[in-house]
Amino acid sequence: MVLTYKKGKQDKIHISVDGEYSFTVDEAYFLSLGIYNGKEVDIDELEEIREAVNLRRAYNYAVSLLARRDHSEKELKDKLSLKGYKKGAEEAIEKLKASGYVSDERFARLYARELQTLKKYGKRRIEQELYRKGIDRDIIREILDETELDEDELVSLIKRKYGRYLGDEKGIKKTVNGLLRLGYSYGEIRDALKQIGENTEIDGEVYYD
Repeated sequence: MVLTYKKGKQDKIHISVDGEYSFTVDEAYFLSLGIYNGKEVDIDELEEIREAVNLRRAYNYAVSLLARRDHSEKELKDKLSLKGYKKGAEEAIEKLKASGYVSDERFARLYARELQTLKKYGKRRIEQELYRKGIDRDIIREILDETELDEDELVSLIKRKYGRYLGDEKGIKKTVNGLLRLGYSYGEIRDALKQIGENTEIDGEVYYD
């Protein structure tokens, strides 16, 4: 099989095999491949080149994703697979981990803080969201151990979001359900309601809308 190439737009190089277009690479990477017009390769050599190109694309795409925001390993792997880089995804992620660009622990700490401060989630909901992102349970447990409930924030949240429902039993139940969905425990909800002046017994009882 014979490889040939021609320059495309910007820094793109289009490579053909036996006269038929096969794949495109950036010019800098193309130079590292040692390809020249008329280069002869066998099936194994061609497959090695394809794998190298796929890894390069996967790595570059992952870098572009990380430039926008931090990602967990699972998030990156899923997005790379959807983009068609399933084969190169794991190796690309390992390279990024080695360089410090990907860290599940760092991501989890930042994400947990965001969920707590911006979305006002409690520990249980934070745990669920971190698990959905593919974070290891040991990391989740460590982060939750470091996460403390801000009782004043919870009281403020109840007053702001559920204050209009606190006048009757039905409204209390609606409030409790909403806070449970946000990840707060019965004990945390009970104590916050008591601070507001609602002496409602909720322990052991599950309310549904």
